[in-house]
Amino acid sequence: MSKWLLLLAAFTVGVISAGAAPPARKSAPATKASAAAARGSHRPAPSVRSNAPRSAASRVRGRGRGARPVVTQRRRYGQPQPTEDRYREIQQALASRGYLQREPAGDWKSDCEEALKRFQKDQNLPPNGRITSLSLIALGLGPKRDSAPVAATVEPTP
Repeated sequence: MSKWLLLLAAFTVGVISAGAAPPARKSAPATKASAAAARGSHRPAPSVRSNAPRSAASRVRGRGRGARPVVTQRRRYGQPQPTEDRYREIQQALASRGYLQREPAGDWKSDCEEALKRFQKDQNLPPNGRITSLSLIALGLGPKRDSAPVAATVEPTP
């Protein structure tokens, strides 16, 4: 019976201590600046934080260093501007088909753009006046490929 009394006493003490107030916690610092001072940090905390995303130039890499912007270079996509010789080839192809009414000069002006638009419309291409791969192929200036298949040059053994 003494075992039961000990068990009852332990249970009673556990219930009483569970109902008591939780132990007092340390209060949180009032501001981030005071929290940084309490930690002994040498970096001041930012005064205002915004939920807006930061730009790529203002992002900082690393920890414990001064603010260094991350420099990124923009990548250019697409084909670069054609050379004067390439413009001359395109103008010659348009002139030989009757779309361009002047001599090929190697410059790209509004009359060349209008001639290309008319050509694109006749070829059922989007008539935007831009030099595209489909327009160059239709003009016969696309990629050069051999029409004959490549055959192996292995001689048969006698």
